[in-house]
Amino acid sequence: MADKAQVYTLDAIAASVLILLTTISLLFIQQLHVARIYKAPDEVLGVLCRDERFIQAVYSLDASRLEALLNAYLGCIPYNLTIYDAYGNRLLSIGQPIEGLASVIMLPGINGTFNPLIICLRVRA
Repeated sequence: MADKAQVYTLDAIAASVLILLTTISLLFIQQLHVARIYKAPDEVLGVLCRDERFIQAVYSLDASRLEALLNAYLGCIPYNLTIYDAYGNRLLSIGQPIEGLASVIMLPGINGTFNPLIICLRVRA
């Protein structure tokens, strides 16, 4: 009888230690910063310019669709996307005014029309 009580006591101690170690580990993991995956703005802009939805949103100056597409590609990384016409007039700016790496591309037009737009994407490093 005493042997069974000792086994139960050892099992209870082992379970308590396991629960305590798991709780401590979870607290430490929660404190860690999640590593951000850096995406270069030229890579992101290149991928976006191959997406027909992005091109349509740029030429229609649809800010909400552009924000949704950029958030899908960049996640929580701060960005600024600015669209200029061929004369340098700013047509649309989305995101935060930030300093960071920039990528610029010029789109010649859409559906056979000549309507050049300059797209500048800044991403905080």
